[in-house]
Amino acid sequence: MKNTSHILILIVFMTLSCSLWEYDDPSSPLEQKTPETYLSLIATDTIFAYQDTVTGEWHYDLGNIPDTTQILDTLKNAFTDTFTSRHELHWWGEDADGEVVGYQYRWNVDTVWSFTIEESGIFYVPIRTSFDVFRFEIAALDNDSLFDPTPSNVVFPVKNSPPSVSFRYLSNPQIVDIQGDTAFTFPTRTFVWDLDDQDGVETITNIFYALDETCDTCWIQLGAESSVTLNETELDAGFHTFYLKVQDIAGAESIIISFPDTLNEDEPNYWKVMPVVGNVLLIDDFPLDGYNNSQLWFRTVLESIVGGDNYSVWEIGDELPFSSTDITANLNYFNHVIWYAAYNNTGAASDTYLDASSNILNYVMGGGNLFLDAMDWDDDSTFAFFPIDSSFTINTNGRLMMGRTLHSQVDSTLDLELSRLIAIRVKSFIPATEDSTSFPHFESEDLYHLQEPESGLDTWTGTPNVCSMGKFVISPSQESGKIILMSIPLHNGYDPTLEGNGSAGEFIEYLLNEVFVE
Repeated sequence: MKNTSHILILIVFMTLSCSLWEYDDPSSPLEQKTPETYLSLIATDTIFAYQDTVTGEWHYDLGNIPDTTQILDTLKNAFTDTFTSRHELHWWGEDADGEVVGYQYRWNVDTVWSFTIEESGIFYVPIRTSFDVFRFEIAALDNDSLFDPTPSNVVFPVKNSPPSVSFRYLSNPQIVDIQGDTAFTFPTRTFVWDLDDQDGVETITNIFYALDETCDTCWIQLGAESSVTLNETELDAGFHTFYLKVQDIAGAESIIISFPDTLNEDEPNYWKVMPVVGNVLLIDDFPLDGYNNSQLWFRTVLESIVGGDNYSVWEIGDELPFSSTDITANLNYFNHVIWYAAYNNTGAASDTYLDASSNILNYVMGGGNLFLDAMDWDDDSTFAFFPIDSSFTINTNGRLMMGRTLHSQVDSTLDLELSRLIAIRVKSFIPATEDSTSFPHFESEDLYHLQEPESGLDTWTGTPNVCSMGKFVISPSQESGKIILMSIPLHNGYDPTLEGNGSAGEFIEYLLNEVFVE
């Protein structure tokens, strides 16, 4: 047994010895190995690429993509001049006898390979049909200039998703704000919307709207707008319906949405366009006057001054139109505006005239005349349309007794007397004084001062100002329209409050027939 063991050991030793001293024959070198390529994919969003027609440079709308340098580098030979679906690709290579120095890649629609040293990139496949298939392949290059003979590849089946459109939140009036099932407008109405598409909003190429009918020839095509303003050239007086749909680059269409929409319980069922009547506009900014007693009084006054067919009424409700364009247009239809705010408001936020400050300013600067009857604003309120130096509460006890007189600073025959107790706090104010040598500047004139106090129930001193007229002097030869601000309410929602000495209607007549026409 021992001899046998020795023999076995010797054989093993000899075998190892032969391998140890054996060398490769340099006349038969080993074959060089090609690299291998690996690929991974992240499919995400969409993008649009376009070429500057003047410089020839390519531009890419990359959205929220973080690494733009890398993306632009790998996109030089990717799809361009088309809407695309975005895919993020990662790749790497391995080489058994060297190192990987770069990669060549191409899409199935490419005729040549592109080269990159990056190991990731974002590419964009074009969406032109409802369904398409794309293939990407990539091969590693090693330091011996050998490419992977079997490139890695990935196939993208791309199914187009239809786009969708919805009206911007609260861009249409709400029933709770207009307190009725019919939305009334003048012949200007702006519609605002939001677009969405799983393939990216950039794939939405066509926006269509129609008025009242949805026949094949009724649709009007827009560009990439997110709103449209209809005006008197399209909107006749009467009831209307606005329809909207969008289409993507592959031809897929959204469902049609409309205003009014009878299935939407929060919005009115009807939309009626009112004609522009006369050159005087009465604005009802008193939503808590449910029976419109104040409006009826103002209408009666206007009918006696200009006649029933020479003025229009705009009942705002709790909210102004969503678009500032519509507010400005409504004012600009008229030469003169009578705007009265709430009597028993719950704070300045209840009155929409504050939200319309810029529109009022533009209207007055454009030559329009406006009388605003507004009370109980905050002490720090600032009116762009009527600069105020300071204001304070006249009746800190919340009572202004009947019989008190508002003395006209122009003509004593226009004096006004309280015919009802005013049971809210009202303001006195001092208009701002501006440098008359600079342009533009604001000039004002007091129209009414409250009488001196009569008893301990009167909590003011002196004769505080409660109504002033102002205008902007734009240049030595150009002035704005006139604006009158009054802080005493003309109506409390039940009765007129300044009928003790004739009628406050005489003051409105004075404004329309004398002040506004000067």
